[in-house]
This record gives sequence, C-alpha cells and structure tokens, in this order.
Amino acid sequence: MGIIKKYTAFTVALTLLVLSCGTQSPGKADSPPSVEPGEVTFYITRHGRTLFNTMERAQGWSDTPLTAEGIEIAQFLGKGLSDVRFDYVISSDLTRAIQTARLVMAENKADSTKEFAQSDMLREACYGSYEGDLNANMLEAFSKAAGYGDFSEFSQSAGSQMWLISADLIKQIDTSGMAEDGGTIKNRMQTKLRQIAEEQAARGGGTVLLVAHGMSINIMLSDLDPAFDYQGTALANAAVCKVIYKDGAFKIESFNDTSYIEKGRP
Repeated sequence: MGIIKKYTAFTVALTLLVLSCGTQSPGKADSPPSVEPGEVTFYITRHGRTLFNTMERAQGWSDTPLTAEGIEIAQFLGKGLSDVRFDYVISSDLTRAIQTARLVMAENKADSTKEFAQSDMLREACYGSYEGDLNANMLEAFSKAAGYGDFSEFSQSAGSQMWLISADLIKQIDTSGMAEDGGTIKNRMQTKLRQIAEEQAARGGGTVLLVAHGMSINIMLSDLDPAFDYQGTALANAAVCKVIYKDGAFKIESFNDTSYIEKGRP
C-alpha cells in the first residue's frame, strides 16, 4: 500500500508539472505583437478667421469666436480634406482652434478617429499687455523699441526670423510680465509636436490633424527642417503646412497651402 501511495503522489506531481510548463502566464498570452515605428504625416493648420482677426486686434491667449466667414473657410478646408483618414486630431485649448478642428472633422468622409485632444502647449503666443490692442499699436511699439522707423523696416531686416524676434521684442516692452519670448513659444510647440509624432510612430504611423495659430506655428516650423527654405510668411486662416515625421526627423513638404480650401469651395 505504501508503494502504491508513493507512486500515485509522484504521478499527480508529474502531471501538474507538465501542465504548468505548457501554460503561459496571462500577461504574456495577452501581450500584443510588437509594432515597427511608422511614418507620421501632419496636416498643421491655422484656425479660421475670428472677430479679433477682422478687427485687426492682437489675439494671443485672448480668445474670440470664429466669424461667419471663419466658419465657412473651416468648412471649405474640411471638404478639401474630407478623403484624408486622420488617426489623431488635436488643437490648442483656445476656442477658435477647437471650433476649427470640429468644423473640419464634421466634413470628413474617411474612417477617421472621433476623438479630439486639446493642449495648452499649442496655444498662440501670449502678448501680455498688448492682448486685445490694435495690431498696429503693438507692431509700431516693438519696432521702434528695436530702433526701426516702423514695422515694415523691421520685418525687412529680420527676414525669416521675424516671428521669433518679434516675440522677444514684445516680451521686452510688455508691462504685464505675461508675454512669452520666442524661445519659450518654440520649445513648447516643438516639444508637443515631437511627443505626438513619437507616440503615433510607435503605433505604426498614421496621419494627424493639428489646429493651432499663425505666429506659434511659424515659430515652431522656423528651424524644424534645415533643408526647407523657410521664409516666415504670414499664415492665411485655415492654410495648411504638411509635415512628415520619419526616423526621428521632420520634413516640411508644404507651407501656407490654401489649395485644400479652394478644393472644398462649391
């Protein structure tokens, strides 16, 4: 009887050992297969025309809604991009950018994401005490502070670095202490862009719609692609800058492109 009991116990132990060796842990069995990093295409656009745009007033962190014209041009852009499948959609957290993103995606006919992200890192530059003031007053003030007769003279001298230098000058003459210098704006914009690019690339790549603002987009792109002949042209409302991210580097394919708006016009 003792031998039989010992044999039975040995058989049970051996069976359990075989079963346990042939069974994977739940964590390993449920792990998704690894994905090769892929190429990411960004459609970076400025928001539609706003109340302050129409009134020629400085609009950084201050926020006014889209006008009827601004809504229409965002809809035209949406129709022009309606066949593009977007895997990720993000805008700044300012109302005019959120409105534009939603209007663009309302026209989308592809199998795009239905989720919208927002980030304060994609905001327009903060103009401090000049927020809401006439553009002409702000431009004249910082141009003269820099020793130029007017903004036209300053812009010709500053060239492609006009936006970065302008932000630095506004920071210098701002009395509120809230205005941002060019380096601060560029750092937050490029940091967020790279974060999105790396995360989307890790998912295998895809296409991203990013809605932001004229000055901050210009500053973000100014040195993003050394091979691109960046001129620093003012961005039209709802104009697109197409940027490709691959293997850790960015390539600007187009800048201030309004062809998608024209494509969407009836």
